[in-house]
Amino acid sequence: MATRTRRPRQAERQARSAQHLGDRRRAAEAQGPLTVLPVAVDQLRATIARLPEADRAQAAAQATQLLDQLRQSIAQH
Repeated sequence: MATRTRRPRQAERQARSAQHLGDRRRAAEAQGPLTVLPVAVDQLRATIARLPEADRAQAAAQATQLLDQLRQSIAQH
């Protein structure tokens, strides 16, 4: 019976979190692209944190690699 009450609470918590991040994203978009970037990084970090523990390190490494590639690409322009 504990799993019955736990799952709805977990789903509600995840929905509230997603709503909060969505609200933050929309508010940041209204202020401009430089404000959106930190919110997008927070969303990425939150997504990685929700992964099973065994998958987090690889996801973080992949995200870091992509960000480094993007940084290098932007620096070349």
